Amino acid sequence: MERRKVLTACGTVLTGALAGCGGGGGGEEATPTGTAESTATGTPTATATDTPEPTATATEEPTATATATPGPDGPTHDLGESFTVGSGTEAIGYRIIDLYRADRIGNQANSATADGTFLIIILELSNPRRNSISFPNNNFLVWNEEQILYLDDNATPKIGDDERIDVQPIGTTTVLADSSKTGAVVFDVDPDRTYWIRINPTGDSGETHYVRIGSVSEVEELQGSFT
Repeated sequence: MERRKVLTACGTVLTGALAGCGGGGGGEEATPTGTAESTATGTPTATATDTPEPTATATEEPTATATATPGPDGPTHDLGESFTVGSGTEAIGYRIIDLYRADRIGNQANSATADGTFLIIILELSNPRRNSISFPNNNFLVWNEEQILYLDDNATPKIGDDERIDVQPIGTTTVLADSSKTGAVVFDVDPDRTYWIRINPTGDSGETHYVRIGSVSEVEELQGSFT
């Protein structure tokens, strides 16, 4: 009878709670030892990330920069403008009147033929000094950055024989004090080049002066037949 009561009581306890009903006597509470099923943890799979291939950057070609041609290092003047080079007893006045070109100068009996083409410079030479002066041949030049040209001693005198132009040579002239003369000098130049007239002072005073000729091919050519 006692065992039945215990079982009944145990059944009552089991109905309320599983804990508290142990196997055998002694009154110790049994601890449930049920093992929970382990949940499988998936190992994360590394996802390959596509690495974009480097894009080639086009390198710009360097742009060529045109280098400006150096200009004159002194005062510049236009055609028809009067100016003085030097000062005091070394002063000489100039006025470049006109420019022409021709492959031959003179006449049939007495002519000169250019290696390139002849540049004819018509000018007025003024003498503000108290004594007479000669044309400063070695100081009156045709110039660019690569060439310095002196007047053509052979062609210049022949300009007076050329009926296409009414002017006398001035390369060997003498100008009296307080006077002026008009005439022409001739240079043998490259027809495809650009030039300046360059006039240096005859002494130590003053600056070098320039008059622009430009491209010789654009200078007016002497018109008329060569006689």
